[in-house]
Amino acid sequence: MAEDLPLQGPKKPERPNYAFTDNYLEEMQSIPLFMTSLPDDADENPMLQALQSLAYDGTPEEVAENFKNQGNECFKQGKASYKDAITFYTKGLDVQCSDKKLNETLYINRAACNLQLGNFRMVLTDCSKALKLNPTNVKALFRSAKALAALEMYTESIDCCTHALKVEPNNQSIKEEMGKIQAEFDHKEKLLREKELREQRIREKKLKIKEALEKRNIKTAATPGFKPDHPHEIQLDEELDQLTVPTFFLYPEHNESDLIQAFNEQDKIGEQLAEIFYDPAPWDPEHKYKPETVQTYFETEDSSGNIGLLKVGLNVKFLTVLSHSKHVLRDGLARLIVVPKEDSKWKKDWLAKYGK
Repeated sequence: MAEDLPLQGPKKPERPNYAFTDNYLEEMQSIPLFMTSLPDDADENPMLQALQSLAYDGTPEEVAENFKNQGNECFKQGKASYKDAITFYTKGLDVQCSDKKLNETLYINRAACNLQLGNFRMVLTDCSKALKLNPTNVKALFRSAKALAALEMYTESIDCCTHALKVEPNNQSIKEEMGKIQAEFDHKEKLLREKELREQRIREKKLKIKEALEKRNIKTAATPGFKPDHPHEIQLDEELDQLTVPTFFLYPEHNESDLIQAFNEQDKIGEQLAEIFYDPAPWDPEHKYKPETVQTYFETEDSSGNIGLLKVGLNVKFLTVLSHSKHVLRDGLARLIVVPKEDSKWKKDWLAKYGK
């Protein structure tokens, strides 16, 4: 018995050389008359220029319409083709046709491309030209509003939305956009008010501290270009009317220091030293530095900039140092120098630097 063969249809003919492949849309792009984007070598290709010149055949209105359509096709292809779309819309405008409606469309379409590309100033320029042709063009007002909001020109942006809603009161897209812009504007205004309030408080605080320093005859100075490597500042307790000053205790014998963040003006030098030296410092394992075994000095500064040295007793209040006629509170930071009482070659050499 003969075996049945599967049914076979006619053999699929081979694709002729002149036929498009499945990627026919991409292949169409290689044909000048069907191009929706311009190749990089367009200006150097005579054949391409000749064929592209056919795009200018017809009346100015027909040519502008053709460029508008090519621009629209580019726009539909997405962001990668927006620049080509702008080129075609620009060519359409360069024709200078007499159709105001068509020119109006070319302007707002080019504005749409630039809006997506973030060229907000160009958006405003094109929308302005469109509105000169038609003051009630809602798209021009809407795109202007978005561009102005992106430039943080919120009042003008909301004004554009308001004008657009006068033309189309029920336009939901404009209402929603206006709500977003208003919310963003309110948020920015809130942040600005908070910033201004903080800055005002800082100014008032600095003014009160300045007045407190002047009241105590504390001289101050600033070193040009100086930037403190600590976040601490002079503080004023208004209720107690007391200043606290960040203060460095310097130990030149060991090239060490301690930063007291808030040394109260009413505290005595000895009280602060007792806190510092309560436990021996890592650099002083034998605990030689104690209030009763050290001497404290501060540098003096005269009007000529000459530096001197004055000794401070343990029972002297910090305010006495700060308000001394030869003391200068430089860069908002006090400095007290602590050295051993006992004489040594090091101490002798150190005092000699100050002419002692």
